[in-house]
Amino acid sequence: MQIIAPPHGPRMLILSASISDMESIFQENIPRATEKRKREHRTGRWLLQEGLKKWGFHNLSNLEVRRTKERAPYLQWIEGTWQRSPLPDISISHCENAAVVCLIESGFHVGIDIEPSDRTIQSNAFDMMAKGEELEMLRIQPEKALEVWTKKEAIQKAKKLGMHMNPRGINLNDLDLKLVTFTKDDLLISIAWQRVTEVSENPEDLLIKEIRSKMLENPEFKVGC
Repeated sequence: MQIIAPPHGPRMLILSASISDMESIFQENIPRATEKRKREHRTGRWLLQEGLKKWGFHNLSNLEVRRTKERAPYLQWIEGTWQRSPLPDISISHCENAAVVCLIESGFHVGIDIEPSDRTIQSNAFDMMAKGEELEMLRIQPEKALEVWTKKEAIQKAKKLGMHMNPRGINLNDLDLKLVTFTKDDLLISIAWQRVTEVSENPEDLLIKEIRSKMLENPEFKVGC
């Protein structure tokens, strides 16, 4: 495992490791996946576990990884622990023999994507990932295709929409996003991040809000102990 220097901006932690048989408290049961996919998943979740320790979390048993309806993973305190401390946003990526995880401070969403720096994308795939002037640019400069692809993958993750976003419609100059691409060893890495515009509420937040509403509506309302 190694720490990759993060780009300038909000607090961020990036860890990478070779794909191997790791174990993590955050790994999911994915019985229909291939053994390769399972190893990639376990390595990514192990990196997340180690990243949270380095971030400063000492009791990981109070945390769980959930998924949005678009399948984007995120951290949440386990219901019943009544923890309310802000949690970092997370993003995980893997390719061939490597996995990475990125954590970013609360208040931001992040997406990370990696590919082998020597990978090539066939020209017949260009019109599936770009259109208009961007497509014409790729036809003239096909060597830029891998960079464009990793940037769009990172943006999909930062937007928490994954494959629900059409890559052809993704704007690499989106002013709401920060986007950085760099090479580390034999990996091309793209990271996108943006400020959170909506704050999701967990079941305990909703319960507290409901109790407060009832107390305001009825001065006689009491909570039993």
